[in-house]
Amino acid sequence: MALAHPLGNFTINTSASLVLRAHEVVVDYAVDMAEIPTFQERRTIDADGDGSLSPGETEAYRGDACAGLDGGLHLVVDGTPVRLTMGSSDLSLPVGQAGLRTLRLTCIFRAAVAPGGATHKLAFEDRNYPDRLGWHEVTAAGDGATIVRADVPVASPSLRLTSYPRNVRPSNVRSATVAFRPGGAALRAPSTDGTATRTSGGLLADFASRPDVSAGLIALMIAAAILVGAVHALGPGHGKSLIGAYLVASGGTLRQAVAVGAAVSVMHTASVLGLGVLVLSAEQLFAPERVYPWLGLASGLVALGLGAALLVSRLHALSERRRHGHDHPHPARPLSRRGLIVLAFAGGILPSPSALVVLLGSVSIGRTALGLVLIAAFSLGLAGSLIGVGALAIRARDIATGRLPARLMRLAPVLSASGIALLGLVLTGRGLLQI
Repeated sequence: MALAHPLGNFTINTSASLVLRAHEVVVDYAVDMAEIPTFQERRTIDADGDGSLSPGETEAYRGDACAGLDGGLHLVVDGTPVRLTMGSSDLSLPVGQAGLRTLRLTCIFRAAVAPGGATHKLAFEDRNYPDRLGWHEVTAAGDGATIVRADVPVASPSLRLTSYPRNVRPSNVRSATVAFRPGGAALRAPSTDGTATRTSGGLLADFASRPDVSAGLIALMIAAAILVGAVHALGPGHGKSLIGAYLVASGGTLRQAVAVGAAVSVMHTASVLGLGVLVLSAEQLFAPERVYPWLGLASGLVALGLGAALLVSRLHALSERRRHGHDHPHPARPLSRRGLIVLAFAGGILPSPSALVVLLGSVSIGRTALGLVLIAAFSLGLAGSLIGVGALAIRARDIATGRLPARLMRLAPVLSASGIALLGLVLTGRGLLQI
């Protein structure tokens, strides 16, 4: 799925353009909120709670928001803190994915600089949204002033948050140190219309935002949701490796593969609905993307525990077979309820951002029931793919049993259990690094 924002639908992105003049410093500050934070911020803009945004409400919000952002911008010139004075501002709410709005706010701040021909030293820091993921940049350009040295670029790499670079690591620049002196060429205005570039939110999100809904279109939406869920399950995550390795390590059956795939799908759906409830019920701006590292850590710890327990069990079984001289593996045991819950948690606890956007988009246009149906269909497709992966793992194990050396096959459950433990260790480490 293509995304206009570099880190997805959760991001809040900022750009601070410093314009240096002979007698003043201008801070042209822009904020670009993706769909989910905008969905939450609309409650603040909609002061009377009637579901629509009047010109008075947007004007009041614009002033309050810029005043709040002013407090997070710190400017020091020649060693002395300088007070920023708010000037003009602008607010727009472009349409994003699944019919949800995004938010673009620009605020102009000014600070006077003592006249004279000496070189000025400037230090700037942006402390707004310190805990939010997103693209953050600072630029500095002279306008009738010459930059002697600077640790930030002149031009915005994202065209002022209107066209984010692809296949690059998101910028996280929040400060600048600049030396400049009066005198120099005038600054040419950047070529941009100030409107952030938006891309398609994918087949499911585009369907959910359609204004015309008929029985035929709903049926098409459900079929598309099943297809998108099936394809989505084949991407990174969702416990495919975990399910396959577990079924090989435990001598699982096709019936168990169905149970595991369905359980992971149900857990994944529950996680989407749970995060959706948090977003909808949060009274203040809640950073849902901050939940993901903790969920990833929990998933990793559970997978690590599951792999370790399986490894001990398989090593014990291997030792017993060697002691009694048995080369044939034990028959598959029924998957316990506890094992099913553990697998479902480890493989499905991370919710899909695209599914969450579809759910919130449906709620925002009064189609909550349709959103829930699409999420259920999405999960059905997800389960189908996961069950297919499990079936392929079992089939591959059965084929290998008759063709590979018996010694290697005896080690296969041990190796699979070790793989689960290793996967859990990787997920745990990733979660710890992201927290």
